[in-house]
Amino acid sequence: MTEALSRRAALGHAAAVAGLGLLTAASRAHAQRSLKEDLPVLRALLVAERDAVATHDALAGVLAAAPATDALFAFRGLFEALRSRFRQQHAEHAERLVDALVQQRGTDDVGAGTARLPEDFAPCLQNALDLLTNLEKACAITCTQAQTSLRLDANGGLAASLGAVAAQRFVVLNLLARGLATPPAATANQPADALASLAAAWVPRTLAISLDDGAGLDDETGLPFYDVTR
Repeated sequence: MTEALSRRAALGHAAAVAGLGLLTAASRAHAQRSLKEDLPVLRALLVAERDAVATHDALAGVLAAAPATDALFAFRGLFEALRSRFRQQHAEHAERLVDALVQQRGTDDVGAGTARLPEDFAPCLQNALDLLTNLEKACAITCTQAQTSLRLDANGGLAASLGAVAAQRFVVLNLLARGLATPPAATANQPADALASLAAAWVPRTLAISLDDGAGLDDETGLPFYDVTR
């Protein structure tokens, strides 16, 4: 009886080990499929970020050439400071996407970005502001849609973090473009360099959630919640 039980236990153990092996193999296969399915989505996000950088670069010339008769000329420096800040964030987002691709055995083969200026774009500060607003809205939507397609949690988290920051930029630009928020009077007729720290404070983090060595809005030490008990 004892020998039969021992034999049965041994057979059960062998079956369990075999099952674990099959489960491990299935898990590896699932992970490989997830990686394969995620890579095109990561590349699409990289295209969007590089297109954004190229668009910001193209609009730099529009801002610089704005005449003094432009209705928003007094705030050209502020707009340039914001454009420079947001352009930097897009470049950093592109770098993170490249890192994710390389770590997952993908390749950075999407090429340089393309400026998304309509052929009949009318150069003025209001149109530049509106175009950047459209750009950030599109980026926020693209990142959010990507989350529904990405299989790996780490990739979904990256898309979520980038998309949340794009949404922040959209809100800032949309408020300015629609006249719902008025630039501080102290920013009038100021050069962009003098307003760089102010522009950085409007969208303070490149990431919404901290990733690796990048601090996000959840970084309590660097960006604490306000004390509302005083």
